Amino acid sequence: MPIFVPGQPGHHPLLLLHGTGGSERDLLPIARFLDPAAPQLSIGGRLEENGQSRYFRHDVAGGFDQTDLARETDWLMTTLTAELAANGLSGSDVIAVGYSNGANIAAHAILTRPTPFAAGIFFHATTVAADSSGPNLAEVPLWLSYGDHDPFVPSADFATLVTRLRQRGAAPTIYHHPHGHQLTHSELAAARSWLQEGV
Repeated sequence: MPIFVPGQPGHHPLLLLHGTGGSERDLLPIARFLDPAAPQLSIGGRLEENGQSRYFRHDVAGGFDQTDLARETDWLMTTLTAELAANGLSGSDVIAVGYSNGANIAAHAILTRPTPFAAGIFFHATTVAADSSGPNLAEVPLWLSYGDHDPFVPSADFATLVTRLRQRGAAPTIYHHPHGHQLTHSELAAARSWLQEGV
């Protein structure tokens, strides 16, 4: 079930999307660190694959199931709209905060659909679909991070994602660290500083 934490007026709601095997509670501490005054809406992936929660499935060949990805992205956007309305935030500009699988579906959504995202913070995202038409992102600030030794996000795939965002007019801020797939304190601090600069 989605989790909603009220915040103070004047702060963008943070949409929280966890990584594979996670839950709606995983990113709540990170949201408090990024902006303790912001409303928080955490929506968990509704699928299970190999005993782990996810936002979309792999196909039999080990790639991303494109049909499932499209269906679950639509589900996420519909759920987001309903939850914003249920909590008195209809029409709000949302900051999407995703990690790994959650960052992947958020990045895919912003590339392929109109979204209420005013900005995005994508920790360790990768490209998950072939390039397609989508909205212009020139007015959507984006911050992305990756680890130099991330076993789940090859540098070429991360670079492809960044290229696709730039082709849509985005000017993403990129942060990298010399570690793996885990989040680091310096990474979170960099995201917070970027957010505080005026998104």
